[in-house]
Amino acid sequence: MDSQVTRLTGREAQRVSLGELLQTSAEKFGPRPFITRAETGETLTYTEFNQLVNRIAHGLSAAGITSGDYVGLMLANGISFLAASYAMKKIGCVEVSINNTMRGLPLTRMINLTQCKTLITSEQFFDAIDQIQSDLESLERLVVCDGVEQAQERFQNKTILPFELLISDDDSDATKPVRDDETAVILFTSGTTGVSKGCAIPHRSSVRAAESMIEAFDLTQNDCVYSPYPLFHVGAAQYDVLPAMMVGGRAVIRDGFSLSNFWPEVCKYGATWFMALGSVQPLLWAQEPCPEETAHNMRFFWGTPLPVDHDAFEARFKLKVARGGGYGSTDAGSVALPMWDKSGAGKVLDRYEVAIVDEHDDVLPQGAVGELVLRPNEPAIMASEYIGMPDRTLKAWRNLWFHTGDLARLDEDGDLHWVARISERIRVKGEMVSGYEIEEGILTHPDIEDCAVIGVPDGRGEELVKAFVTLLKGKTISLEGLQEYCRPRMSRFMVPTDLEILDEMPRTPTGKPAKAELRKRV
Repeated sequence: MDSQVTRLTGREAQRVSLGELLQTSAEKFGPRPFITRAETGETLTYTEFNQLVNRIAHGLSAAGITSGDYVGLMLANGISFLAASYAMKKIGCVEVSINNTMRGLPLTRMINLTQCKTLITSEQFFDAIDQIQSDLESLERLVVCDGVEQAQERFQNKTILPFELLISDDDSDATKPVRDDETAVILFTSGTTGVSKGCAIPHRSSVRAAESMIEAFDLTQNDCVYSPYPLFHVGAAQYDVLPAMMVGGRAVIRDGFSLSNFWPEVCKYGATWFMALGSVQPLLWAQEPCPEETAHNMRFFWGTPLPVDHDAFEARFKLKVARGGGYGSTDAGSVALPMWDKSGAGKVLDRYEVAIVDEHDDVLPQGAVGELVLRPNEPAIMASEYIGMPDRTLKAWRNLWFHTGDLARLDEDGDLHWVARISERIRVKGEMVSGYEIEEGILTHPDIEDCAVIGVPDGRGEELVKAFVTLLKGKTISLEGLQEYCRPRMSRFMVPTDLEILDEMPRTPTGKPAKAELRKRV
C-alpha cells in the first residue's frame, strides 16, 4: 500500500471528520474517477464529486442549516443521495438517513424521534410522506429533487424548496471544524429488541469501519466496489463507498440488486470486489451460466456464509470468497475482521473487548455459546446512543457491556463465531427488519385480534416473514388480503409471505405471544 493511502488509513484518519476526509481524498486523487451510477454510467471524479458536495454544503448553510441540526434524507440510491450526505458532513449537521421503504408508523417514528425540521426527498416518496404528514411533529420544510408543483399542492403547510436552488455556485471548500467524536449520521436499525432505533454514529466510527475493510482485503486505488445496496444502511455507506474513497478507488452504486444486470455491469465497470449479502449468492449460483461470469476483474466476494459449496462457487466464478464474514453491526461498529480461511469466523479487532455471557452476564468459558457482549478500547467507535430512547440505550449498555442480542462463541484462537440471533430481528433479502414493527402494523387491521411474527429460514441464508393471527369473531382473512393491507403501511421487506390463522394465541407466563412455541410449529 503506498504512502498516500497509509496516511489516509492510519492514526490520522481516526481524527478527521468525514467531510475533511472527502476533502483530503479529493486533493490527493482529484482526476481519478470516484463514483459511478450503474444504471446510467454517470461518473464523477474525486474533484467533481467534492465540488458538487461543496456547492450543496454552501447551499445548506445559506438555507440556515448549521452545525448540529438534524436533516432528514429520504432519496433513492444515486449520486444526489451521496452528495447531499457528504454535504451535511462537511458543515457538521447530522444526517438522518431514512429507510425509504418505510411507511406508516415506523416512518413517522424515524422522523419524529430525530425532530428534524428539514427533509430532502423526491416525488416518488410523496405518497409515503403525505400519508403521515398530520402526525409529523417538527417537520417544517421539504427540499425536493423533483415534483415541486405537486409538493406545493400536497404539503401546503410546509415550505417547499427545489433541490437545484439549494445548490450554490460556490464550489470552494465548505468544510467546517468538526470533532471526530461528534455524530455524523443517524442510521436506523432494529437493534436488539422492539422498534427500530436510531443509532447516533460518530465520524470516527464510520472511518474505523471502513478501515476494517481496507485491512481485511488490502484494498488499493486499483480496486472498484460494486454496491447495489441502499445508502441509508451501514453496509453501502461505510463498508463499500467509504473504504473506496479512503484508498482512492472507485465505487459503482446501483438502486437495488439486479440479477440480470449483475455480471454485465461488473464487467462493464471493472468491479474488483463485492459484498455478497444473503440470498445474492444462491441467486447467482442458480442463474444460467453466462460469458460475463468468468470474463470479469472481480477478485473477491465477502459476506454471509455461502449456502452452496465454497470451492465450487470459487471455481465457477473465478474469484475468491472469504470463508469467514467477520462481525459488525450498525450500533456496535466493525468488531471482527472477515477471514479468508476460517469458515463462519471473524478476527476480533484490538479496539474491542468481547465476551460471551449467560443470562446473568457471567462470562462463559471458551467455546461455550452465549450472548455476545462487547465494549470499546478507544472512544467514538460505536454508536453513542439510540436517539430519543435513553431507556433503550441504558438497557443495551447494562453491566458495563454492550449487549448485541446475538448468540456467539469464541474458539481456541480467540476468533468469533456468530451462531444465531436471540432478538426480534428478521433478515429479509439483506434487510434487518423488526418483528415488533410488523406486528404493530398488522394489529391495526380491523379484523385481527392478535398477532405474532417470526422469521422462518428460506433455505438460502435468509428468512421469510410468517404471521400468526387470531381473528375477531366471524371474521376471515387471506394471505393475499393481509399483504394488500400491509403494503401501504410498512416496508415491502416487512410484508408477510406466510400466514397461519390460530384459534388461540399461545402465551408465555407474562401474557406475551409464546414465539418459541410458534417456531416449533414450523
